[in-house]
Amino acid sequence: MTMGDKQAALAAVVDLFAAIQRNDRAGARRYVAEDFHAFENGVRMSGDELLGLLARLHDEGKRYQWSVTEPEVSVGGDLGVVAYVNVGSIAATPTAEPAPMSWLETAVLRRAQGMWRLTFLHSTRVAAPPPA
Repeated sequence: MTMGDKQAALAAVVDLFAAIQRNDRAGARRYVAEDFHAFENGVRMSGDELLGLLARLHDEGKRYQWSVTEPEVSVGGDLGVVAYVNVGSIAATPTAEPAPMSWLETAVLRRAQGMWRLTFLHSTRVAAPPPA
């Protein structure tokens, strides 16, 4: 394992989010393995289902912003794990004020033909702090 392996695995996650934010489904597909699945909002989704859902929401005018913060990256051979806090926002319409949100996420990646691709993504919204 090299620092380059860790950086490349992390870059795959960041680049996937950037492609989704641009509504670039073909670009996003490049970072998702054929056997990819996600646990999102309590639902198991395939890569096509997740990318299709996000494209539909984008077409409806919803806008998402994501950023990978506090990443912890582990790589062993051709498998990698990136655990991070996704700090971002969701705007319900193109003119709506974005609502800030954060998620705790874990991505599992596999390297094939020299490229890291996500095989699994788990996302959980960060709980609101308890009332004082």
